[in-house]
Amino acid sequence: MSEPNEVYEAILGQLKNSRSRKSLEALHAVCKEHHESGSVDFRISTIAKLGASRGAPSEQTIRNKTGEHYRAVIEAWQALGDQKKKAIKAQTTPSGEYDWVDEVSNKTHRFLILDLISKVRKLRAENKRFASIKKLEIDYRAGAEDKSESRLPSLLSHEIDALRDAISEESLKLKGWTKTERGSIKDQNGKVVLRNGFVDALEKALSIGND
Repeated sequence: MSEPNEVYEAILGQLKNSRSRKSLEALHAVCKEHHESGSVDFRISTIAKLGASRGAPSEQTIRNKTGEHYRAVIEAWQALGDQKKKAIKAQTTPSGEYDWVDEVSNKTHRFLILDLISKVRKLRAENKRFASIKKLEIDYRAGAEDKSESRLPSLLSHEIDALRDAISEESLKLKGWTKTERGSIKDQNGKVVLRNGFVDALEKALSIGND
């Protein structure tokens, strides 16, 4: 698999039209920033929307027959995003504890859940490390730097919206699912789709993301 930068450089070198070159440069920059933000959603509609005010080509232009070079760059970034998805799933499902996530039909929701699980596991590991500290030294001297950092996972606005939609009454109603008092979600047959505490945990994560 070719790296996005390699694909971009190869295509850029073939383009003679200055306008097309500028559009490709803008598209590549948008994709790069999108990837660095942690996102794995490289759908044409998403990238076109993000680049609308930055000189990137429109969705229709990208989808046109002449937009093949734009699609090639986006596909290269999407491949990189797919690698991240697999890595996150590998981190969260080795023991089979989270196999239930595979039952979530929406691919975006499924990835965001796995990403959240991964971040929670990292926080738990850090909590164990902090719990092992027997002696804590605090520097009270004036001017001492505060080196503490927030360890809470950060989510992008569209990721927060996707998670909020996943447990919204309207979304659940369309699937025939219902929330229970214990924070689980059941399907129309009463089968538990998402285990107890899932809704509560997700709502807490969303409240943190909105702080």
